[in-house]
Amino acid sequence: MYRRPACRILYGLIVLAAIAAAPPVAASDWQYGCRGVLPSGDAPVIIFNRSQLVMLPKAWVKGPLLASVNDRLLMSSFRAVGNNSGLVEKMVFVRQDHPDDRLTLTEISSKTISDISHAPGSKLPRSDQTTTYRKVYRWVSNSIYEGPYDIEMDCVNWELSAPVR
Repeated sequence: MYRRPACRILYGLIVLAAIAAAPPVAASDWQYGCRGVLPSGDAPVIIFNRSQLVMLPKAWVKGPLLASVNDRLLMSSFRAVGNNSGLVEKMVFVRQDHPDDRLTLTEISSKTISDISHAPGSKLPRSDQTTTYRKVYRWVSNSIYEGPYDIEMDCVNWELSAPVR
């Protein structure tokens, strides 16, 4: 007789723990970004997504581990000015530690490499679409690597729909 209330409490705690441990689910998701190498003498790797642009020395991406932990290497981070606009023709980034430093990427050309779409079905209640591109952007900055440079980038746009009921 006393085990039933204890079991109910235990089951209630287990359910509560399972709910608390469950990861949050986004209604929908949208990610995009590009990666390329700036055509300059020391050629940093450029990676950007919807919220920021990061310049990394090539030694961090390729090369020996010791080169990637060298404090004298240059790394710069920029914040996107319009982070909900997608891969548009003109994107502006502001340097995080120097807000007056601006970097503009203007699309010169774009070629769709692949466009894969999955419609919602009985097992997957969401649709997703992944599009990859090869883009060329004109790089112009008023500070670091002023340019202008034309930079070839591999880009991706990924969208996940809200669940279909």
